[in-house]
Amino acid sequence: MGIAAMALAVSSCAKAEDLSSAATVLTLPLDTPHTADAATASARLAWGVMTVREDIRTRNAALSPSSLAVTLAMLADGATGDSLESLDEAFGLSGDDRSAAVGALRQALAGYEDLPKKADAKNPPETPVVHQANRAVILNDTQINPGFLDRLATYYGSGATRVPFSEAGANLDAWAKKHTAGLIKKTGIALDPQIKLITQDALLFAAQWRKPFSSEDTPLSFTSGDGATSEIEALSDSFTAPYAKDERWEAVRLAYDDALAMDVVLPPPGTHPSELNPADLEESATALGQSERQSLNLTMPPSNITAKWKLLEPLASLGINFDQMDRIFGGASVLQMVQQTRLIVTAEGTVGAALTESAVGLGAAPGGPVEMVVDRPFLMRVLDTRTSWSLCLAIVNDPSEEQD
Repeated sequence: MGIAAMALAVSSCAKAEDLSSAATVLTLPLDTPHTADAATASARLAWGVMTVREDIRTRNAALSPSSLAVTLAMLADGATGDSLESLDEAFGLSGDDRSAAVGALRQALAGYEDLPKKADAKNPPETPVVHQANRAVILNDTQINPGFLDRLATYYGSGATRVPFSEAGANLDAWAKKHTAGLIKKTGIALDPQIKLITQDALLFAAQWRKPFSSEDTPLSFTSGDGATSEIEALSDSFTAPYAKDERWEAVRLAYDDALAMDVVLPPPGTHPSELNPADLEESATALGQSERQSLNLTMPPSNITAKWKLLEPLASLGINFDQMDRIFGGASVLQMVQQTRLIVTAEGTVGAALTESAVGLGAAPGGPVEMVVDRPFLMRVLDTRTSWSLCLAIVNDPSEEQD
């Protein structure tokens, strides 16, 4: 019996019930058509969300483009009418093309799959970990359109669970904590009886630098986004790494292994990272991918960023609406969408996690080493360099900012 049929067969439950699926997850290789288009669209959507934030020049910000894109692609499989048209336009892809491309980007990282109980940025794993998980949580006896859950299982490997409303909070919290190795402990959804279904998509990233920084206490005067200067202890070392420079940015690519890396992108003095446009980000990634490795002395702050995003309003500003989600169930619309993100960068490596959730209900250069000193607001991007699929994206305005 398929996942949708099993979901429909359960009319009520006294406690949480996992719904397994006999549906076969499609094998989607890296050369699946349109993966590059899906990766580009993911980065552009995430950058659009980040840069409309009012405090983007004064507060640190982090977002997972990959987790956001997977959630939007899942919801697109339940959308109709204007909602479907807006998501088609946002991705520049539709139907099976979009689902397969996003699914292929996820599957390209399957070789990194692991789920540690804890992720420690001071002692990150030597072999990188990229854990991805998602599911649909059906509340009470809500009846779901038979095709929707099957598509989630087929393209994204998504499971489904039926949970009574009274147990939903604890169930959502436990899943979030488990699949982010404790970096995110609670759901971001404010539970309400109107909610009939919740999607959860989790990302966990943990990796040691291929070459750790030798120093983590180098003095650095950092000028924050609001113009204030603070004295901090920074990471520093000499590297041989891809480096590229343009009149609007300079950037270095720091490797975790042959595929995974972090790009550090620094705009020129007087330009805030939020003033860069998607083309700048794409050009920097392309240039780093084509750049020869060169000697570089790098000084940059460590980072510990926590962010929570309410996504419906910024996505609406990008032209995306979720009023018509009738392929999930009749009259459905997305009532809430949130992402919680954590990104920690130390001398030893990087750990990060993201949890994106939606609530669906009724309603509406030669000559010696380059000197790169990151002493002003900058951008960090963790990515799969084979596909430019961005896992984490962050703007650091103030590395001394206290975290919640």
